[in-house]
Amino acid sequence: MYRTRKIRFIEPMSRPGRPFNAWIRRWPLLGPIVLATILRRRGYDVAVLNENISGSVVDDPEVLADICSSDVVGISIMTPTANRGYFIADRIRSLAPDVTVVFGGVHATFCPQEALVYGDVVVRGEGETIIESVASGEIDRGIVTATPLENLDEIPTLDHSVMRDFDKLQAGSRRRELYPLPVMTSRGCPHGCTYCSVTRMFGRKVRRQSVEKVYEDMCRYAERGFGRVFFYDDNFTTDRAWTRRLLERLAPMRMRFEAQARVDFYWQDGARRRRDERLLKLMRRAGGDILYVGYETIDDSTARRWRKGYRGPGSLEKRLREDTKALHESGFWVHGMFVLGPEHDKRTAETIVDFARRSHIESMQISILTPLPGTPLMEEMAPKLVFADYPADWDYYDGTHCVYNHGRLNIEETQRVVLKAHQRFYGWSGWSARRIRALLEQRIPAWCKLAQLWANARTARTVLQQWRREIEQFLEVVKVRTAT
Repeated sequence: MYRTRKIRFIEPMSRPGRPFNAWIRRWPLLGPIVLATILRRRGYDVAVLNENISGSVVDDPEVLADICSSDVVGISIMTPTANRGYFIADRIRSLAPDVTVVFGGVHATFCPQEALVYGDVVVRGEGETIIESVASGEIDRGIVTATPLENLDEIPTLDHSVMRDFDKLQAGSRRRELYPLPVMTSRGCPHGCTYCSVTRMFGRKVRRQSVEKVYEDMCRYAERGFGRVFFYDDNFTTDRAWTRRLLERLAPMRMRFEAQARVDFYWQDGARRRRDERLLKLMRRAGGDILYVGYETIDDSTARRWRKGYRGPGSLEKRLREDTKALHESGFWVHGMFVLGPEHDKRTAETIVDFARRSHIESMQISILTPLPGTPLMEEMAPKLVFADYPADWDYYDGTHCVYNHGRLNIEETQRVVLKAHQRFYGWSGWSARRIRALLEQRIPAWCKLAQLWANARTARTVLQQWRREIEQFLEVVKVRTAT
């Protein structure tokens, strides 16, 4: 008698105490959800198990039994979750040696030989074109490089319910229509920042779904009761004409969305003489209200060294302040993302916080420059790394731990400077007058506003406390590493 093949995907958790964990719990990886959606439509018994949401898959006997009765288990790993992924794989193989363990994701793509030690199959690159061959058992050994999917319209409308405890994830937003449903419409980035693996993973040529396909998907999400989406695209506005056409289709829907974008996306020329005011207005009218902006640096020399690609007359800091003001005047909430590297010192972090506060940026993060596999930065910094005992040390490659000791600040100074910068910015439980005003202006019931205010204040306080403890534990490890 024919038996439906059983496939389970796992997104491993990362180190406890990471400040980003509070947000990662809301934003699952899309790769496993895409692949699971494809397989479910083709008749497979499939589910995604996300440890950030549901807890440890190896400590829950019922979940572990379900995994070990599968035909194929796919584990999607990023660099800071690689070691955890290998641990899970070892546990599965010891309990159920007949299960085919498959690794995929960005870390497996750039470290395939390492991943193969812990699994049966390693899929490099984008898995859509090869997933059924793996799920059916046709491919059950070795490293396989998948052919990139050229036509992204072939990706079906995502079925986020393939992820266990998806309802639990939505509950964190109080109401389904307030949860920022993760979606992605493009792959690739035209820029070549030295610290980023996106271009090596997906290419510098940006592939996009058609406007009609995105619109149809959004209609289906709206029918399911979702009123907000988060576009995971690395840069939502690289194609201004495409973005404008999409926004025109989305405007009548009255959905809300948040997206990643460059702070200077509205300029039509490198000389900064022509602003696309229409695009800014259209984005707001179509429901855009939160932008995640990768400033990275406000220093001209650092921007050139990192190949950030900022252009225009005058100092970079002045241009960034002007651009941020334009976004605020258009009504956007701005989350600023910055990076502190080995060429920086305490004053650099203080300057970033001063810039963020003077520019009235609503929320921000400062990451520690981290060399990730697949980036030019890793090739450059490999000989200088203090934490190079792989795969165990991959735990620290998450942007919140300093893994090198050759900068103007030593490791301990770097950790304390970055923590202090966040404490200074988030002085009053993470809230500023502008953030409170923006929340109060949302079209949601008063009780939801109060609940969100309290939840965010509590999260900011808890995150900083956990991060401080994590830093102290990390510095104990640093002392041992640097003692000789």
